Amino acid sequence: FFIKSKFTGGEEKPRYKTAEVDRGSIVQFVTATGTLNPVALVNGGTQGSGTVSAVNVDFNDRVKRGQLLLKIEPTLLQAVIKQTEAQLEAAKAQYVLADSNYNRNAKLVSQGFISTAALEQLRQTLDSARAQVKVNEAQLERARADMANSIIRSPIDGGVISRSVDVGQTVAASLSAPVIFTIAEDLRKMQVNT
Repeated sequence: FFIKSKFTGGEEKPRYKTAEVDRGSIVQFVTATGTLNPVALVNGGTQGSGTVSAVNVDFNDRVKRGQLLLKIEPTLLQAVIKQTEAQLEAAKAQYVLADSNYNRNAKLVSQGFISTAALEQLRQTLDSARAQVKVNEAQLERARADMANSIIRSPIDGGVISRSVDVGQTVAASLSAPVIFTIAEDLRKMQVNT
């Protein structure tokens, strides 16, 4: 290093410190507390609600992606599907009737037998029937999705490190999906959260 003296107004000669080359390990100790966690961790839950009818895995079981983990009793979900299918069929029948009435009366308007106001009312009934069919189709799609969500499968390959339900328990998914399983991808790779 190079030092300029304030007192002498001049410059001092550079001073160096030397040492012999030494080889060895450099060791530094770090002390901290924390939690040991897997690097990849997935919480498995359900979007559907119902009673657990089967649990196919337990703690420390190895699972493969797509493997069946848990089933929710499907009886109520199947009943909702049947009810929604019936409502859809009724809405389709109403649409066919409204379409037939509109088309028949459209011919009568051109002949002057009914007013255009009456035809507009029939058009509104037809549009409403068409919309009701779409509503029922969406409800059926949702009911089928709920049925599909009653079967919980593993999202990854890994090991089950936590299970929070047993057969017979009720799972309620209201605003958020409850965590049913925690699966660690690879326990050979861990991290410390300090």
